[in-house]
Amino acid sequence: MTKRKFSLGNRAVISSLSHEPSAFRRRLPQILANGAANLLVLDLCMAIAYTTVLIAATLDAKEDLSIDEEQASWLGSIAFICQPIGSLISGLIVEFFGRRWSMILVNIPFLAGWLLYSFANSVEMLFVANITLGVGIGFMEAPIMTYLGETCQPEIRAIITSTPGVTCQISVFLVFLMGNLTDWRSVAGISAVMPIITVLYVLLMPETPIWLLSRGRYEDAERALCWLRGWVTPDLVREEFNQLISYSNAVNKTQLPFRGISTLDTVLTKPEAEKGLENKAFEGDSDSKGTQQMTVQQSTANDFQEAGEEPHCSPKRWKEMLKPATLRPLLVVNPCFFLLHWGGLSSIKPYMVHVFQEFGLGEAASWTTVGSGVTSVAGGACLFILVNWVSKRKLSMVAMAGSALCCLVVAIYSYVVLGPGGAKDSEQAWVPLSMVVMLAFFNSLFFYIPWNLLCEVFPFRTRGMASGFSAAMCYVFLFAASKTYLDMESSMQLYGVFLFFTAVNILGFIFVYFRVPITEGKSLEEIEKYFAEGG
Repeated sequence: MTKRKFSLGNRAVISSLSHEPSAFRRRLPQILANGAANLLVLDLCMAIAYTTVLIAATLDAKEDLSIDEEQASWLGSIAFICQPIGSLISGLIVEFFGRRWSMILVNIPFLAGWLLYSFANSVEMLFVANITLGVGIGFMEAPIMTYLGETCQPEIRAIITSTPGVTCQISVFLVFLMGNLTDWRSVAGISAVMPIITVLYVLLMPETPIWLLSRGRYEDAERALCWLRGWVTPDLVREEFNQLISYSNAVNKTQLPFRGISTLDTVLTKPEAEKGLENKAFEGDSDSKGTQQMTVQQSTANDFQEAGEEPHCSPKRWKEMLKPATLRPLLVVNPCFFLLHWGGLSSIKPYMVHVFQEFGLGEAASWTTVGSGVTSVAGGACLFILVNWVSKRKLSMVAMAGSALCCLVVAIYSYVVLGPGGAKDSEQAWVPLSMVVMLAFFNSLFFYIPWNLLCEVFPFRTRGMASGFSAAMCYVFLFAASKTYLDMESSMQLYGVFLFFTAVNILGFIFVYFRVPITEGKSLEEIEKYFAEGG
């Protein structure tokens, strides 16, 4: 058996030339690369969940730092309005530095934020830490989603891009658990270790081949693809690599030569096409002359011609955001983010202990957050297990229907028992508790679906910018939902607030039914063409 050694960065791998790698070997490096993105998700969601622990520990505290209700409402939400700043900038960072180095750089504000929390000696310092983490969270979104979408193969993309949903819920559970086992400063100190671990791990992962090709780094792109497809030799990824080159040449107006083909050739021959690609995310269509060319929907192709060879993130690139291939998926992804954060749980999460106390749970309220964390993990796991078989669209509809039912039951209970003139003698705290815990399950079932869509639906030329913009809008919605909750509760009472959440989820069910497409098993080109043609 002939062996050949080739390296990526400082690492060497040995690949067999004699046969195709096994399915496990092809998928293992993609799982490892996915691990890098999941570590960033862990950092991100720990930061979001931490405000619940911090507010519960410092609201009207008798010792250490203490905040009032107004400060609590800002502390629970101000990070979210800072996140759009990071999200918009992250789109530029992803295009300029690449996916891999972006995932390294975004850990800097996280480390700084956790250390500021841990050593905070004033309320003002808490806000500085909160804002620092908020900007850092925004930085992370575009690198995570673009890296996931560009490194995995279509047949496992739905599962791969769903794993962050499980990771996110696990991180929330861990933060809630640590908040009950130790003080808020120790939780921040422990969390500060995560950015360091993440950087060390990401350094071992490759850049995405399509980004490397977009920068003209031909050999680096080939080595990265060999790594991601099972540490194989270039011979075994030639067809896929040529498809990536064809796609890159089409969207970036470059003239990169095909591997193993004369540099004067601009198409792949039919026999090569018929060999089949392991990753058909960039596959083309055969024409009547027996050749295979990369096809892009005609209007999109015209857009590329108009764009010319302008640099990344130029004004012309931003104008492409308004063209159908990008605008239509934006009008799917962003409403999903709105539904996610105005559906109930995102609004009450920073004040969850307060809400459970309103239901009459007393001192046990802080531990009920751990229970909601457990059901959130279960919801994320269901998404991971079922998404490839059930589809994101159907799971979203189930999540919306379940959330609407839970919110409706809480609204009725709050009106009948807790409202003015309510039947206090019929109080049964387990009813709203169980409904909020189930709401956490359904919320987590839907929680990562908008992010899954973000990985898939945007064309390559605008993927970084569109992802950054969508992530920014996500946090605008999250800021508005969390900042206004206490005011909504004051003016509408608990039953009014949960009745409003019920209406949002019903509208969400209708929107998902009519507007969210099924993308499982579809190539990135097929998805792009779907939206470009009027999906």
